[in-house]
Amino acid sequence: MPNEQSSHSEAVACALRALRQSAQPLTAAKLAKAIPKSALKSKKDLPELLEQMVRAGEIRSHKARSSVYWAPSLEGQASERILDALNEIPLTQTDLKSKLRSLLIGWPQTKRDEMLARLIKEKRVYKVPPLTGKAALLSARDEATPQDYIRLALQLAVARLKTRGLTAEQVMTVARDVLRPTPASPEISPSRHDAADLGAADLERLILERMLRLNPSAANGAPVQLSQLRQSLRPEISDKDVFDRTIMRLAEQGRVAAHRHDYAGGLSQEDLAALVSDGQGNYFIAVTLRD
Repeated sequence: MPNEQSSHSEAVACALRALRQSAQPLTAAKLAKAIPKSALKSKKDLPELLEQMVRAGEIRSHKARSSVYWAPSLEGQASERILDALNEIPLTQTDLKSKLRSLLIGWPQTKRDEMLARLIKEKRVYKVPPLTGKAALLSARDEATPQDYIRLALQLAVARLKTRGLTAEQVMTVARDVLRPTPASPEISPSRHDAADLGAADLERLILERMLRLNPSAANGAPVQLSQLRQSLRPEISDKDVFDRTIMRLAEQGRVAAHRHDYAGGLSQEDLAALVSDGQGNYFIAVTLRD
């Protein structure tokens, strides 16, 4: 009996370790490879072992074509990826589903739909008016910004002009030329700066002003996603380290609250690079203004 219990514990520990280290849900077949043969009397024992772990709340599962399993923390990471996708630009439900196929590899479609439905119910994802047509757009903000609609319009222009033989690069180049302010209309000329020409106070002011421009509700404590904020300020603050240090300085001063990513350890280097780092192993995903 002691040997049986020891083997059972070893199998559970190996399964938990494999799931915690995985960036996507795993099938029983993949988990079987992570568990030593000595820890299981037979491969037939694995499904029952996994079901016991599900009932105990140690792991979660979903049955599609075959059952998949994941650590509870992975579901939080998946939800954050959905929010990140919608922070970039509002999407139709069809476009979001298409994008999530590559962002949430290994998750069954029905489970992806469940996670999205929960985010909508929790009011972390909102339905906002479309640019064209009748189908609502999904957004991580309760109101789409002018920048959102301009990006959507540019995407539409790229798609329509592709049939005329123009590449996306050509469309964007022409758009920049058309929209470039002329000396005769300085009142609409945007203020552009290079971080090297700005002092610390100017950088901080620039970030605080842009937070309010991106989301006016930020004045009432609504969070602003750092990926969106950095993207918006890229022309003015091209150096990511400068941007990260300025965010951390504002947080230290108590002017903003920086919200840490709870599951950064499970993210890829590419995903980590999109977050703000304090240089001490902590990563932040959003900020809110403080009084």
